[in-house]
Amino acid sequence: MNLHNSTHEQLLSPRGTRASEQPISQLMSAALANPGIISLAAGFVDNATLPLEFVSEAAQNVLGDTATGRLALQYGTNNGPQELRQAIARRNFSNNADDLADRMILTAGSNQLLHLVAECVFDEGDIVLCAAPTYFVFLGLLKDMGVRAFGIEADDQGMIPESLDQGLQQLADNNELHRVKSVYLIPYCDNPGGSTVPEARRQELIAVMKKWQQQSPILLLVDNAYRDLRYSGEDIPTLTDLGADPELTVESGTFSKNFGPGIRVGWGVMPRWLFDSARRFKSVIDFGSAHLNQQLMLNILKSGRFDEQVQRLQTAYAGKLQVMLEACDTHLAGIPGVEYRRPIGGLYVWLELPPGVDAGSDSPLWKQCIERGVLYVPGEFCYPSEGAAVRKNTIRLSFGVQPESQIRDGIKLLSEAITAIMNPANV
Repeated sequence: MNLHNSTHEQLLSPRGTRASEQPISQLMSAALANPGIISLAAGFVDNATLPLEFVSEAAQNVLGDTATGRLALQYGTNNGPQELRQAIARRNFSNNADDLADRMILTAGSNQLLHLVAECVFDEGDIVLCAAPTYFVFLGLLKDMGVRAFGIEADDQGMIPESLDQGLQQLADNNELHRVKSVYLIPYCDNPGGSTVPEARRQELIAVMKKWQQQSPILLLVDNAYRDLRYSGEDIPTLTDLGADPELTVESGTFSKNFGPGIRVGWGVMPRWLFDSARRFKSVIDFGSAHLNQQLMLNILKSGRFDEQVQRLQTAYAGKLQVMLEACDTHLAGIPGVEYRRPIGGLYVWLELPPGVDAGSDSPLWKQCIERGVLYVPGEFCYPSEGAAVRKNTIRLSFGVQPESQIRDGIKLLSEAITAIMNPANV
């Protein structure tokens, strides 16, 4: 006897029922339905920059020796190889690197790390404070877990410390401080805004966190995915090196954007109490992430090839960023009310239209752009549903995938669509 699908769906857990279609699915569908479209939406890396020769060399080094090859193809440890964890810690932190390596877990990309933390810390109905705008995939994770995302105002230097303080005060006044589990921060060339938090503001954010951590244990969850994609200026120390409470701070990173996403190696340093929980949780998922990939990355780091790849990416993407900004200067700067940030790194340019211009996925502008042959990420996808207001007049543009000529053409098409929407009588 066949039962109706709705009967079968009763088997789904509440979390399974909440699992929703991510915005990226809508963007990919639009791209597939329009094969000739110029996508300034995809946050992928440039295929031409992928390090084929470095990975091939590392594979020969690792697999060419019987002992190391068999080691790499065997199960690894749940946390990942100690030598690789130490190499990552020494490269990313100035102080106590070996201790941090002992509290590091290697994962299948940084998203798995974020998921591990969420599984171990967040309950349904808890609150996570995020910059407005922030990484929309993380917002999707929170939504599917039944966790409330609360937006904090941000500018071209990232989350605003005064706004964070005010947001926490608002939640405390509403007797909800006990539900606040974490503040999520992307301090380097963030996705989607392209903002980098200066050292002085990092110190201010740490001070706000410590003030409220005296009243309630709030975890600072730091996502450093874009740190190496910096094209001008000096590097800035991590929040851990600047004095964030090590017992209430997670620092995460990945080799996806700064080397190659197919390698699927991410990492996270956690307080000991969380590390032990996350380690046990991960052990029942996969007994540790792909050991071969970890051994390849270790060889690549030791050989110096990783630094060569970072320099290659910085050169390639700095040029593409400059092309996009020049195209914006040519085609968008003259449109009244249009503003855009000038990031120092990352893969994105954040665009703000006049308040009355809706850039959402069901807006006339979106439809105009599809018809003209250009695709973007509606900024509304990147805003938490509570806290700071959702700005539907915003757009995330990516310069990672497209060649320079397509970036220029895409910005021109976008400007024509914006002009048509703002001045319909002239079309």
